[in-house]
Amino acid sequence: MTCEEVRISLGAHALGALDPEEAAEIDHHLATCEACGAELLELEGVGAFLGKVSERDVELVASPPRQVLDRLLNDRVKRTRRGRALMSLVAAAAVLVVGGTVWTAIQTGSGSETTSAQAPVPVASQAPEVMRDQGYETYDEKARSKSPAEDSQSAASASPRSQASRSPAPESATDAQIRPTSKPARADEVAFPGENKAEEYYATVLVRPAATGSELGVQVTGVPVGTDCLVVVVGVDGRQERSDSWVVRRADYETGKIFRFGTAMSLKEIARFEIVDTAGKLLVQVPVPPTARGK
Repeated sequence: MTCEEVRISLGAHALGALDPEEAAEIDHHLATCEACGAELLELEGVGAFLGKVSERDVELVASPPRQVLDRLLNDRVKRTRRGRALMSLVAAAAVLVVGGTVWTAIQTGSGSETTSAQAPVPVASQAPEVMRDQGYETYDEKARSKSPAEDSQSAASASPRSQASRSPAPESATDAQIRPTSKPARADEVAFPGENKAEEYYATVLVRPAATGSELGVQVTGVPVGTDCLVVVVGVDGRQERSDSWVVRRADYETGKIFRFGTAMSLKEIARFEIVDTAGKLLVQVPVPPTARGK
């Protein structure tokens, strides 16, 4: 017999429940196998222990009293209820933790957005956007474009005639305003304001004489950002001249930029200016009074 077969039958052999032939085979194996013999020694006390069990004990095991069954069932129900209550508490704690994390994240995000919104924007320290194709130039660029000889001259000594002889240079206003200024940006310029009260659009056209015709500057306010604008110069004889178009941007309102261009008409030949979009819709009309034309 193998050790495995012997170990399966060791319990019955210890109780004397095997037939003589099988018991003899096991004894023969135990005589030569120390491991199986050690296991048999561990089982020697089983017979004496079972001898203490009475028939009443066997009956109780086969059919336990009702009180024992009720106690076991009650204990099981209590353990089940306790487990459910514990799971409910764990779930509630998890919900509170997740909710608190989300609330904290929302409050932190809203606080950072409020701080960003309240942070002052140093407009003066940032150079305005330059749009060379639309005729814009900042005062910083104008100052850099001057020669050393021009820098050495005093601004107070410059006469209107010397300013008129200079080549036209785009420039922008320095302060953002609610409405376009009606004051001329240069000493020899004449300002003509206009407004569209229904839409709350405002515009100022600056005019100064040039060698051929006039140099014009246009500043708008209230026109929606992103509008593609252009200026139509209408003469007293009905002829019209159209400028290049430009797009109104938010930075234009912050820096008060002026769009500059030229026309072949002199001031006395101009009846009005019409600021329109590229679809032809009239945004603001700026009239030129007859007194300004010398009449």
